[in-house]
Amino acid sequence: MTVVARMLCLAALGAALLGVQPAAAQELRFGGFVRLDRRITLADSVQLADFFGVFRPELSASFEGRAEVVMSLDMRFHDFSDAQSTTDLQDADRHFPNSVTVWEAFAHVPEFLVEPLDLTIGKQRIQWGTADGLNPTDRFNAYDLSDLTDFTARLPVWAVRVEYYATPGWKIEGVWTPTAHGPLLPWGMEGLFAAGVGSPAGSVRSWHGHFEPPSRAFRNSQLGLKVAGRVTGLDLSVSYFRGPDALPAIRKVAFMSLDKSASAPTFDAHVWSVLPHSQVLGADVATEWRGVGLWAEGAVVFPEEIVLVTNVITGSDSVRDRVTATEERPYATWTIGGDYRFHGGWYLNLQWAHGIFLERGAGQLHDYLIGKLQYRMLRETLGMSLEGVVEVAQWSEWSDHAGYAMYPQIEYLPVDNLAVAVGGLFAGGRGGALFGRLEDVDQLYLRVKASF
Repeated sequence: MTVVARMLCLAALGAALLGVQPAAAQELRFGGFVRLDRRITLADSVQLADFFGVFRPELSASFEGRAEVVMSLDMRFHDFSDAQSTTDLQDADRHFPNSVTVWEAFAHVPEFLVEPLDLTIGKQRIQWGTADGLNPTDRFNAYDLSDLTDFTARLPVWAVRVEYYATPGWKIEGVWTPTAHGPLLPWGMEGLFAAGVGSPAGSVRSWHGHFEPPSRAFRNSQLGLKVAGRVTGLDLSVSYFRGPDALPAIRKVAFMSLDKSASAPTFDAHVWSVLPHSQVLGADVATEWRGVGLWAEGAVVFPEEIVLVTNVITGSDSVRDRVTATEERPYATWTIGGDYRFHGGWYLNLQWAHGIFLERGAGQLHDYLIGKLQYRMLRETLGMSLEGVVEVAQWSEWSDHAGYAMYPQIEYLPVDNLAVAVGGLFAGGRGGALFGRLEDVDQLYLRVKASF
């Protein structure tokens, strides 16, 4: 983002803070957080990672209880210089790379036109599902994968959302987004989605990723309908989604080499990704039994057929191959789990997921056992936690395909709204396991987060 654009964003926020008068807004609230991270990667050698800090201010205004407007900015800043020349050394932006993005900006109007109808319009988070972070029915918001220690973060999307409360316990929700966009990827991980792509005889010198965003045709908008309610202690919902996925799929791969003599040439690889369409029927249920929280969420996905075209181009030949990467055949994905808070400061959360967001297609989903064990002491000021994931293709194939990830953390809260944490990410696997792709990005972190 240019300096002018950043200044305009900051000016808009300042104008909002200074320009909304008490006569116009009965209640004006300002909040947000600052998060500072320092990362160390543990690969062949110990290195300081170029990770980002975040400042996310949020302003909300309530108007006579009839409407609420929310706006937040996402400011990310790096510590490492991006200067590549002596000219760059004259540019403060290259010394201190940063970005400013409008994060959320929406208006919520309860009792819109009629009493049981609520309207929310603008850039927002559309959160569906009852599972803890692994939600097969949650389809509108693309993933924010910029931090590999958090696979549940999402990006806000521009949407129109209406909620009709048919009875005190039941509502009908409709959502429309004009378009979809891909995920936010971590720096240096462009090849995350190219993993598993077969290469010809020889070696690949470089990978180049290309993304083809959806056109602005109406068919590329996202539509969703959900009915939710409560029956005898059970929170239930059924939902329908249609539109582009929030995760890219590979459509075309090209391996190019001008070497005519070598039997095993060196290739430059180019990978083209798109957002495929799908329809999703979903359902979820959640309840509590003797202090144990329980949930189950599942979806049947009707995918668009994905034909992967591979071109191998050398100085003397050109070969094209077409394979069906994802069949136009429905498949089911689901998550079941529960949590319990024990006496004495212990907390346990367990989930079993069949298929996660990086997988699609019948016969291509793996099973994941996800757990979190947390212990807090010293009047909740000191906490220790261990989150872990175990991945297998099938439990009977443990020796052929397995992966894991562990997220240990120690957190200290010296005062309210201030947390200091030390933790790490350690992953590995074999047989093409998803978390095996992350074994070279093991890292430690020191994090300070202040909320206001």
